[in-house]
Amino acid sequence: MLDKKSLRKQVLEKRDALTYKERGYLDKEIFNKLIQSNFYKNSNCIFVFVSYKTEVDTHLIIKKALQDGKTVCVPKVISKEKGMVAVKIKDFSELLVSTYGILEPKICNNLVNPKEIDLVLLPGAVFDGNGGRIGYGGGFYDRFLVNVKPSVSKIGLAYKIQVVKKVPMDELDIRIDGIITNG
Repeated sequence: MLDKKSLRKQVLEKRDALTYKERGYLDKEIFNKLIQSNFYKNSNCIFVFVSYKTEVDTHLIIKKALQDGKTVCVPKVISKEKGMVAVKIKDFSELLVSTYGILEPKICNNLVNPKEIDLVLLPGAVFDGNGGRIGYGGGFYDRFLVNVKPSVSKIGLAYKIQVVKKVPMDELDIRIDGIITNG
């Protein structure tokens, strides 16, 4: 089995090789599966990543959740040491490009207690069918997820090419509850 770093590199190369048109088609399929899911329908407060580069597009998901009257909170990175917080947004226009090049809330005065979140939508590089997930190596989500209620659904959004048979897991890695993917 490949180590995390090698597996991440290999899968991200495949994801990055998808054309813009291919990703658009797959994003629509994932969007439709998500909004029809009980995870989404039964949620009131969603913590969702703001997609970056070739990740599954969450911009439409965020706009739809806001339109549906759900509380939407997105990550705001404080620092490598302090991790990230959940910030409630009321409109997609509240997001600006951060130092990392990722869209984040301009202001941080609308913090949401992680215990109030009832659905977490996670990014990642690699996933498996047993809750395994490899992120991008910073540990931001693993550190954040220890603060949400254990009963909260933690769902990865990924293209099928990002799902492998088995992901190597460390003791600090938090398992997710499912993946919504194309196909």
